[in-house]
Amino acid sequence: MTQDVSQVPPPEEAAGGEASAAGDLVGGNCGLNHECGCHGVSFGPHRAPDVERAQGSRLLLTMGLNLLIPAVQMAGGFYAHSVALISDATHNFSDFTAIVIAYFAFLIGRRGPSPRLTFGYKRAEILAALANVAILVGASGFIVHEAVRRFQSPEAVSGQLVMAVAAVGVAGNGFSAWLLHRDAKHSLNVRGAFLHMMGDLLTSVVVLLNGAVLLFKPWYWLDPLLSLTIVVFILKNCWSILKEAATILMNATPRGLDIEKVKTYLEGFPDVCGVHYVHAWNVSASSVAFSCHLVVADQPVSRTEVLAERIREDLWRRFGIDHPVLQFETVPCGNGSLLCELSCAAAAEPESQEEKRRKAEERRVRLRAGLLAACRMLFGGMFLYAGAAKIRQPEAFAQAVFNYQILPDYWINPAALVLPWLECLVGLCVLFGFWLPGALLTADSLLAVFLGVLLFNIHRGLNVDCGCFVAGPGTGDSGNMAWSALRDTAFLAWGGALHYLLVFRRAVARRMP
Repeated sequence: MTQDVSQVPPPEEAAGGEASAAGDLVGGNCGLNHECGCHGVSFGPHRAPDVERAQGSRLLLTMGLNLLIPAVQMAGGFYAHSVALISDATHNFSDFTAIVIAYFAFLIGRRGPSPRLTFGYKRAEILAALANVAILVGASGFIVHEAVRRFQSPEAVSGQLVMAVAAVGVAGNGFSAWLLHRDAKHSLNVRGAFLHMMGDLLTSVVVLLNGAVLLFKPWYWLDPLLSLTIVVFILKNCWSILKEAATILMNATPRGLDIEKVKTYLEGFPDVCGVHYVHAWNVSASSVAFSCHLVVADQPVSRTEVLAERIREDLWRRFGIDHPVLQFETVPCGNGSLLCELSCAAAAEPESQEEKRRKAEERRVRLRAGLLAACRMLFGGMFLYAGAAKIRQPEAFAQAVFNYQILPDYWINPAALVLPWLECLVGLCVLFGFWLPGALLTADSLLAVFLGVLLFNIHRGLNVDCGCFVAGPGTGDSGNMAWSALRDTAFLAWGGALHYLLVFRRAVARRMP
């Protein structure tokens, strides 16, 4: 006979159950309900109701603050024409949703499972986090669009108003972080919200410094630049949330938990003869479940209770596992369990370190190839987009070529007609990987020519927006032209890197024996 020893079944066993192993198996009770008269209930930190109520109150207060702060920052950002302030408000509003998720997770965590949802409602916070990521990515796209527009057409920003509104963010986020600091020590759910508050605090400080700079220097380009920096910070947090949510939904091994170490530790118990069929997964973001089969000597079920109690306590104290599922048996694996037999077969033939290194290297090679292909396709797509935009507006592009004042008049129209189609052809070749050596060389050459002509005009004081000279060399309208030079330099570096990685290095590798 077999007997499971926990109240939380693993997903695999919950789906179809597991047949009894061959031989006389024994089990210990672990965390069964009080109606059956068993001893334990669950493991993990137990807190008094007043402590839980205090945590809920602090989350509610933080939630209110983080709804007020972005509202003030958003209004101030529109009034002061500050994209950095608007992007900071967007980020702060994302943290309001994070606090809402934390608060509802706190409420749901106090509810028990139901006959239909035996795991309870804890994973609702994971689904809400994924929705939050989708909203944040959309907001980041809006911020990038506005920042690029401000680079091209800078607007005056009120430094005093930016500083005043950012100071509100610093005070509010600092107070919110202080409120959550105590509960963050023992709650992973609250700790995530606390880290959001610390990120907001640092972001508000950056915006405050931007306002201070604007009081003394009219560096309006600094505002959209800082907004792009904030976008990078937002997307980094989104990626972390997405990875953690995917890990939980896939029932992957929790981050920071080494299954091999847990197995080795359990095998060190004097009364344990063997350990197999080991699984660990997150029931929620802050709860770790664990299941395994423990081989012990043939004995009455009651004699395993002391051993089960010691194992459960050690799993919680050493590894933070609060929902262990322990199945005791007298022979390794049961003949009636397909999963158990597969697990044991895998354990009987472990992969060598060389095989693991080889597979890890193959994964790294595939990842590098995928990233390189994505960069190549994006580069070709942007070339294609630029050429198509010029084809749609031939007169505007012809005027732009004329404003550069490099070509003779009779070459302007032919150049305005040929160059866009050449860009489209190069973009298609790079996008789909056709004739990469020639396509990348042509793209880099075009970018080098565009950048050289632009720098030459900046040096001689020609404003390419109107095709007119200004007072002296280097004193032209530097806003749009500096942004165009920076953009073309970045594209040229991008194209050069692709040419080196996709053409030069591969050619050298083919020549090597």
